[in-house]
Amino acid sequence: MEWTTLQSLFDTKEKALRTANIVATTESRLASDPRGPQYEVETRIEQVEDKWQVSWRKVFVGFKSGCNGGCQSCPTKAPRSTNGGKVIPFRKPTV
Repeated sequence: MEWTTLQSLFDTKEKALRTANIVATTESRLASDPRGPQYEVETRIEQVEDKWQVSWRKVFVGFKSGCNGGCQSCPTKAPRSTNGGKVIPFRKPTV
């Protein structure tokens, strides 16, 4: 996964940390599907001269070691087949 860098530079580390938290929350919500792949967002803050810069990247939760399926994004069981269901045919209307 590639790192993406924000173009904004921040005067203090606290402002950069606050922005990094906002980016992480927003991007993980946008990238994750409720019943699909789940992503976390890693952020890093670097000092560039006398300013602070924020970078982030998406990390698929399944790539992390020790994934125990807690997010339930991976199907654990095959769908259960229901025996005893009945198919009701529809008739074409007569005109």
